Amino acid sequence: MASETISIIIPAYNSSGTICETVDAVLNQTRVPDEIIVVDDCGPDDLPAALGERMKHITYIRHETNTGVAGARNTGFLASTGSLISFHDGDDILFPKFMETASRVLAERPDIQLCFGAFHSAFDDQIPSITDRDIPENPELTIYKAGEILQAYLYDATSPLINFGLTRRSTLEQILKDGCVLDPANRMTPDFNYMLELFVQFNLAFIENPCGIWRLRANSLSQDQLAMWESRVHSLTSVLKAISSRPVAKKSVELLEENQRASVRYCGKLLALSGKKSAALKVLLKEFFAHPRIKTAALFVLIALGLRYRKQEQKEGDWRGSRIK
Repeated sequence: MASETISIIIPAYNSSGTICETVDAVLNQTRVPDEIIVVDDCGPDDLPAALGERMKHITYIRHETNTGVAGARNTGFLASTGSLISFHDGDDILFPKFMETASRVLAERPDIQLCFGAFHSAFDDQIPSITDRDIPENPELTIYKAGEILQAYLYDATSPLINFGLTRRSTLEQILKDGCVLDPANRMTPDFNYMLELFVQFNLAFIENPCGIWRLRANSLSQDQLAMWESRVHSLTSVLKAISSRPVAKKSVELLEENQRASVRYCGKLLALSGKKSAALKVLLKEFFAHPRIKTAALFVLIALGLRYRKQEQKEGDWRGSRIK
């Protein structure tokens, strides 16, 4: 497998403050990628000035208009030539042995199409405390056949994360739509679509040892929850349509369908909590006629009567990544 080449694609928007640390982490890999593509998504900052001498080691592409992360990832993919593809963000930090480890896993296991790794999640002031950035020579691996990780991922869609993965190009070419690997129309949860399509159809190797740092930002924790869940419904609908003619396990399809319906119900809850009772009832009624379920009917009645219902929350222990405190 010596002929394998690696392309890393880094979309960036207003990332001057973090892009150098991200690119340096890539350049310092023990298996240096053959191609580093930075896609400037029409950011207001001067990214080339921030990158300085690093520009000679990368392929730099700037969008004339902002397209969102999906558009930037698609641009990078179309410009790439590698047989192995890795997507990142402009503030991620890879541990030095990630590319070497992930590419070796794929070389040794031709039956595996995807290799993702665990990660630390931390705010800026916490990152210096992460001093152990080594990945063992023989890392702890978990192998998932197509669909096996789906239930866990639907519960916690932050792990695995697109930012810490390596995927065969031949695999990505099987999920292309109009030449795009991610849905450019989905501005909020395009990575969710991408990961779901991969997990339901292909085998995954997951490195349980931390492989990098996912940088947290305070404003990223306060997004419009209703918009996020509506986008999740859109993502699930799109994925179900995409796999409808493919040989996907019935259990995986049923999991996606049930999660789609549960997500619609949650949108109804959020609407009701925000005081939009009529909109909530309209959403739930439409969902009930499309997919009659007792849970949907019960929620409709509770909201219509103004009664309280159980609020589902994730516990701290549900987090499947490593959060630095």
